[in-house]
Amino acid sequence: MIITEKKILAYNIKEVHFSDYPYDIENCDFLKFHYCKEKDNTKGFICQKKFTSIIDLTQDLDIIWQNMDKKNARYRINRAQREDIEIWINKDYNEFFQIYRSFIQKKGMKSLFDVFGVGSTTLETMKKYGTLFTAEHDGEVLVGTLYLKDNSKIKAWIGASKRLEVDKAKATMISNADRLIDWELIKYAKEEGIKEFDLGGLWPKDEAEKDEKKNGINKYKLFLGGKIFTRYCYYKIYSKGYNILYQLYNIKDFDRWAK
Repeated sequence: MIITEKKILAYNIKEVHFSDYPYDIENCDFLKFHYCKEKDNTKGFICQKKFTSIIDLTQDLDIIWQNMDKKNARYRINRAQREDIEIWINKDYNEFFQIYRSFIQKKGMKSLFDVFGVGSTTLETMKKYGTLFTAEHDGEVLVGTLYLKDNSKIKAWIGASKRLEVDKAKATMISNADRLIDWELIKYAKEEGIKEFDLGGLWPKDEAEKDEKKNGINKYKLFLGGKIFTRYCYYKIYSKGYNILYQLYNIKDFDRWAK
């Protein structure tokens, strides 16, 4: 289990990952549990039903490979290898952080954090809690994904790339490199004895069917061959002051992208 901590103004924010159910934690104004396996009625918590795609890493590597979409996963991985894309682990935090800041600005992702002029996730937070995979070509960092992990599970946490600021050919290379990161992460996680790879959430089917971008995100994740599971997110606000901020600035979009 991982508990991340941060501050918004004077308010203490805690988020829990890899817990099966919610529970109270002292000394926080806002508490959130991400993707719990169990539906629970713990007093004071608001429950949100979610969906995610999970790859069973106890399978043989060959089976995981064959379960991936031939065109949209395996071909791209092979292409990235032919293009001499290099994958690094925990090497490019500074470069990735700059890519991440540029990426969320170009995507128009706004959060309560941005209102007060600070980043939604700091470099220090990334280094403290995350495992970073980056893809380089000729020494340039193109794309990266930050993962959270415990002894049995690993989950995609934050992803960012340069694809929104380059031409079509380079954007395709970046997409291929991103797939190679997925594959190298799977091999790394299996070597670490990790049993589950959580792709980090899916849009509900009814929402995805009405929105081409959301549907595209779902398809991109499902091309890796994972199965869809129901999960539950819980949050609880302990502070009246923070509750006012939460209601005023509605950080649901931030929560979605920071999972």
